[in-house]
Amino acid sequence: MKKFSFKTTQALGHYVYALVDPFTKEIFYVGKASSNNRAFDHLKPSKEESGKTERIKNIRAQKGEPIIEVLRYGLESKDAAFEVEAAIIDSLGIDKLTNKVRGHGIEKGRLRLAEIERMYESAPIRKDQIKEKYMLFFISQTYSTQLSEMEIYDSTRQFWNNVAKSNRIVNENGKLNYPIALSIYDSVVIRVYSIVGWYNAGSTFSTRKSKGPNNRFEFVGNLIDNHPLLGKKLMDKSGRPLRANQQGYGYIN
Repeated sequence: MKKFSFKTTQALGHYVYALVDPFTKEIFYVGKASSNNRAFDHLKPSKEESGKTERIKNIRAQKGEPIIEVLRYGLESKDAAFEVEAAIIDSLGIDKLTNKVRGHGIEKGRLRLAEIERMYESAPIRKDQIKEKYMLFFISQTYSTQLSEMEIYDSTRQFWNNVAKSNRIVNENGKLNYPIALSIYDSVVIRVYSIVGWYNAGSTFSTRKSKGPNNRFEFVGNLIDNHPLLGKKLMDKSGRPLRANQQGYGYIN
């Protein structure tokens, strides 16, 4: 089967699908679509270098073909499909899939009880009340409760596009303009690191692989266990939870 019929795509509406390894019967990718054949697009020839395309190549090298399964269909909206997709990815574990990120709508995703309590008991603080300089890294797309401490560190420090040179090199006083990194999940500061130095992406030891343009960077640093902002919920000047911009990182002061 190469595609759904027109009648089937209309009946499916907003749906969530999976790519399944025919030999192990394991789901290795989860996606969403809306009244179309996007689920089949993954099986077309691709120059993309990713864990997903590599898995498909390995399956075909063994004379097999990935299986497409529809996990939920007839969902009421695109947002509902995003929520279902993210919930399934969280349930299976991003580390067991070839998806690059946890999906959309993951701010209310899989968490341990202590993390839920910390997030909703977190004392709020507006960014304009903070006087020191911080660099913010929003890791909701890559964070999960299954990550090790090293993996959380790597998700925070890598791989960031177009970090200004003036913020990557020491100033005339021999210090970085932004020496402290705040790792943020759902507007809450979950880790704090001192930044020792900045490097080209992929040039330091890591649990992750860097692929992409040369204008990406990573820092190395040290964990700060008892920082006063740890566990605080960051708010904007209007008192709304602070959210990521398109770059995924930002600054205070």
